[in-house]
Amino acid sequence: MGSPKPHLVIFPSAGIGHLLPLVELAKRLSEGHGLSVTFMTCQWMFPSHLIAAFSEAMASASLDITFVQLPPAEVEIEGAEHMKIETRLAKIMEKSKSSVEMGLRSLIDSAAPVSAFITDFFCTAMFDVTEKLCIPTYVFLTSTASLLSLMFSIPKIVSEIPISFKDADFPVEVPGLPPISSRDMPTPLQDRSDEAFFWFVHHFSRLREIKGVLINTFEELETEPIKALAQGNRSINPTYGDRIPRVYPVGPVISSSPFESPDKFLEDGQVDCLNWLDNQPPSSVLFVSFGSGGVLPKAQVTELALGLEASRHRFLWVLRSTPLRSFNSGEKTEPLELLPEGFESRTRDQGLVVPSWAPQIPVLSHPSTGGFLCHCGWNSTVESISHGVPMIAWPLFAEQRLNKFLLVNEFQVAIETEMESDGFVRREEVERVVRELMEGGGGKRVRSRARELKEAANTALQGGGSSYTAMAAAVSEWRTNAENSAGVIPSS
Repeated sequence: MGSPKPHLVIFPSAGIGHLLPLVELAKRLSEGHGLSVTFMTCQWMFPSHLIAAFSEAMASASLDITFVQLPPAEVEIEGAEHMKIETRLAKIMEKSKSSVEMGLRSLIDSAAPVSAFITDFFCTAMFDVTEKLCIPTYVFLTSTASLLSLMFSIPKIVSEIPISFKDADFPVEVPGLPPISSRDMPTPLQDRSDEAFFWFVHHFSRLREIKGVLINTFEELETEPIKALAQGNRSINPTYGDRIPRVYPVGPVISSSPFESPDKFLEDGQVDCLNWLDNQPPSSVLFVSFGSGGVLPKAQVTELALGLEASRHRFLWVLRSTPLRSFNSGEKTEPLELLPEGFESRTRDQGLVVPSWAPQIPVLSHPSTGGFLCHCGWNSTVESISHGVPMIAWPLFAEQRLNKFLLVNEFQVAIETEMESDGFVRREEVERVVRELMEGGGGKRVRSRARELKEAANTALQGGGSSYTAMAAAVSEWRTNAENSAGVIPSS
């Protein structure tokens, strides 16, 4: 009789940007390593039709991936409309613990023991559940090793600094990184009087409880942060404090089904942008997109539009008026209504504005695409690096300012956008950075570097590569867990 097949449970956080990388991870583990995966979600996270679409796609591909959407639970939070998204999400997760526990107990009663529970760092509340059920727990970080190094450092750092980062004017020391400006710290950490600050530090502190962290990066991209994290796993680091969990750099994890959108209906009419790209010269088009959650105010849309127009370079612009899968409902504006009067008619031979969504990977891999003006979200960043496309860095929120610092200074694949103190970017600056990327000396340098990293990313994923080896090590650990019958429910 052979060894038992490892059975993993994946539990994502809310948000398309957190869901899609974990779906791709599940596909890689099932298809490439023969593992059985149960993808568990709560009903408040995603629409049922979206989960059903993923389930059908996995079944049609004959992958051993089952999607389970837990029954509705009471997750209403008093005063939620006044909370930042990070606070609201943390409190809803706390209220969802009993539902997840019932789901896991039912799963273990009817299936093989759970070899590992893989979740998002926003879901540390579930550590209580998995500890109770004796299930080895891991986090999949949809961001950088640099951010993970910061996560392990933050509890000690904030205990020694009495003021908020937003009021500070000094560099922050993090293992494996050069000094980082306090203004480049993640948005929820900027104001220590905000409840979101408490929850972020809470999440970071709890990461020490788990078995390991899978990261959507690769050694050749973040050599020093990964080295520091590995050292922190082997011994006590003065900045990290206690020994930290093992890290597995397994990226880049990007979609292998490039025409899949979060909703198939979004594809209707949007693939026209690929036909438009087919008629443009090689490397001539700047792709402009701020991710699934990036929405610019009307005044900023105007400045961006006029800057693009003045640059005289071709552009493909995905314009969104509300975040995709917005947590909050409200009045919605048609994206094209945000544009300056006459803009589309004046630029009809120069560019194309696409409302809400475009197939990002086909756009980035298209030979006509020569650059990417983006929000520095990590999913978009690794997709751009994987396709050798240089960037213009325009961070909006979350850890995107830290990513901007890395893209410009460490990875050297992006041109930085100079912003005013409130984050506003004038049309003259838009014109400058577009011209620099598409025709200037700085653009030539970052384009060459992007091509180098594309090759490094591809090599990392191949047999014997750094990410392939890291994934194999994690899978080996889960096979051992399966053989030891990890995840058996203790007696009540």
